[in-house]
Amino acid sequence: MTNYQNHEPGCLYQVYCDESRHTSDPSDHYMVIGAISCPASEKRALVRRIHSLRAIHAAQGEFGWKRLSPNKRAFYWSLLDLFAGEASLQFRCIVVDRTRFKADDLELGFYKLYYQMLVHWLSPECSYRIYLDYQQNRERDRFSILRDVLRCRLSEQAKIISLEPADSSELELMQLADLLIGAVGYERNGRSGSETKRRFCVDLAKELKRSALSQSTPLGESKFNVFQFGAQRRDENES
Repeated sequence: MTNYQNHEPGCLYQVYCDESRHTSDPSDHYMVIGAISCPASEKRALVRRIHSLRAIHAAQGEFGWKRLSPNKRAFYWSLLDLFAGEASLQFRCIVVDRTRFKADDLELGFYKLYYQMLVHWLSPECSYRIYLDYQQNRERDRFSILRDVLRCRLSEQAKIISLEPADSSELELMQLADLLIGAVGYERNGRSGSETKRRFCVDLAKELKRSALSQSTPLGESKFNVFQFGAQRRDENES
């Protein structure tokens, strides 16, 4: 029996997906694939709050993990507080050891990982609009195949209204997902070159009352769920 996330039955949710370190420095052993979800009814209010934080801190342009720097510290910590304090925002990611992940078709394998991240997160009796950060794929139908496989697997359970690529530069909530995914990847790969980024990881974990961001959580953890792919929990294997 799969334990799904704490999404309210009957609600429509927006899901914003991104990934970190899947094509980066090979010395980074771990890549992270994750997403933020929120009720569709809350999306505009959340985006307005981010716009307000931008104005307060004079933070223009796209934000995310790579852009976290000392001169933008106040803005990024305000985003930390927004995520930690906003009950409608939920996060899930899977952490994958790239040195152990084998696939004959790496592009297909990448989307299978996306499937694993999503399929155990989408709750029965809920509807979803899912957005993935745009990728230039070799096969043009990767997004539609992922949508169709999820629809088939979740038939008569969760309803996938849409699953489509999107430009992260135009979606603040996808950028927020990138920030959290990047933090998990930074910690899991043992990075320490930026004191600002290290402090962000520490303070986010503290706000979430966790000892470490990249530590695996129970599947039912709703706010900040982390799954170490390859060391599967029994309930995910049985589904």
